[in-house]
Amino acid sequence: MATQEDFDRIKKQIKIDENMKKWYEKLMVTGDILLHEDTVSYTISDNKRLLPISRIVLNRTITLSLLYKLTGETKYFDRAWKELDIVSDVNKFPDWNHSHFLDTAEMTTAVSIGFDWLYDSLSYSQKEQLINSIINNSLIPAKSIYRGENSQFWTKSNNNWNAVCNTGVAIGALAIGDESNRISKLSGLILEYALKNIKNSIKEYAPDGGTREGPNYWNYSTLYLVYLFSALDTSLGTDFNLSQFKGLSETGYYPIYMTGTNGIFNIGDGSESTNIINSPQMFWLANRYGKPEFAYYALNSTSPMNLIWYKPSSKISTYKKDELALDKYFLNGDISMRSSWSKDNSIYLGVHGGKNNVSHGDLDIGTFVIDAMGERWINELGSDNYNLPGYFENKEKRWEYYRKRTEGQNTILINPTSEPGQNIDGTSKVQLISDYYESLAILDMSNAYDQEYTESVKRTVGLVHNKKNIIVKDQIRLKKSSDIYWFAHTKANIKLSKDRKKAVLSILGKRLMLEIKSPREGQFSIGDAEPLTTSPNPSSQNKNEDYKKLVIHIKNIKQTEITVLFQPIAKK
Repeated sequence: MATQEDFDRIKKQIKIDENMKKWYEKLMVTGDILLHEDTVSYTISDNKRLLPISRIVLNRTITLSLLYKLTGETKYFDRAWKELDIVSDVNKFPDWNHSHFLDTAEMTTAVSIGFDWLYDSLSYSQKEQLINSIINNSLIPAKSIYRGENSQFWTKSNNNWNAVCNTGVAIGALAIGDESNRISKLSGLILEYALKNIKNSIKEYAPDGGTREGPNYWNYSTLYLVYLFSALDTSLGTDFNLSQFKGLSETGYYPIYMTGTNGIFNIGDGSESTNIINSPQMFWLANRYGKPEFAYYALNSTSPMNLIWYKPSSKISTYKKDELALDKYFLNGDISMRSSWSKDNSIYLGVHGGKNNVSHGDLDIGTFVIDAMGERWINELGSDNYNLPGYFENKEKRWEYYRKRTEGQNTILINPTSEPGQNIDGTSKVQLISDYYESLAILDMSNAYDQEYTESVKRTVGLVHNKKNIIVKDQIRLKKSSDIYWFAHTKANIKLSKDRKKAVLSILGKRLMLEIKSPREGQFSIGDAEPLTTSPNPSSQNKNEDYKKLVIHIKNIKQTEITVLFQPIAKK
């Protein structure tokens, strides 16, 4: 991923560029702390994953190896070798857990980077140890998987597993491929399989850079794709046009627009706390596709890879953040709207349409989040424990968990039963209408609901009144009289008016008022973020104790319009 010329360039730039200097100083602090950390041990704490260990080794190897290349100080080499020695010792690490191949892929990436960046200082026996570990723990298991002898889904899938696993073994093959004729043959075979199969996940970025797995997994997949493109460029001089696939040149806009003023729009198995906009691959994307805005939005990143992928440019330093359009609709179904690019005084509204049956997805068509006055008012709950029974079996146990069911989202639920809430294969049609005064996302969600009851369900969500307020309007026509629930989850304190037509949310003295404009019989109630009495309630799932939910319950009706206006109230 870096040549000697790159390391020489970095040494010069950390003396004259403020961003490079800042990142280098952070790297030094982190590296010096690592000198005194214990090495990892073979630990599968959840009886399934070695992945946390692989990630520790990867982060340590990049940090320590990069410091050694930039300073020449042997203390960094020695500490990096201690880590690499442990994980490549068959007595201490019997394998890299290829039954859960993400673990193998990330460990392969770590050991390959260490092998490459420390190569000139490794002894013959050290090199042989690392080569053998890459072959035995990664390339040979991968060959068996690719050939169908030990089949695993990731080879042909189109999700993050495909991107990460194919990248990991490809990087291993590139790192050691020229060490001998025997290794060259194996590495060539692995590389051929990996570059063919990884096209499945790369195609998911078409046509506009959005991905169905949401922003968290965009971050994971895209980082590994950039690892691969970068490694191919520096080792072979070509990425075989993989980086030219449709959508990749635009994909840096996805984290920009999916980041509100208070975190990401964490649909599916996402987390609000993940700051995807500060991802080092944004610098590589900026360079490759000539888009300085990608780099501008990632300048607060602290990753060691910044030093390698960032290229100082006057276009970055002079970029003005209000040059981008305020609103964006990605054809995967995600919509972003905001009143301005200012962090403190703007409103951010994220809305999710698209398809339900996607990797890491929820039954959540129509869900939304709201940021205003520097706070997040309407929240997505995000992921639950990945080790819950059946969590990833989309048509079975997954839909028993509150955070994955429709009732755990900020959307409409019709005639609740023990069933999941929306159709597992449900889809929506989305239209974005935007001008200077207002922005409206119109979602036809009819297909997401039981056709026995549903004639039409349309949701309009947007910024109105010169983009100072938010509106959520649901127009519902049903074939039979039904019960309708409207949900919005929040961490804020809630106070209802006497007639329960208004709800005031408060956070640190700031307030957001919700007012029911229609129907006349509509009233708010406050509920816990927990299953309805008709729903499954597995004892092992998250109790969601930090959240409450606002509920509008309309009973025994065939047609209605539920309109709620959200108004930020200035701090007293």
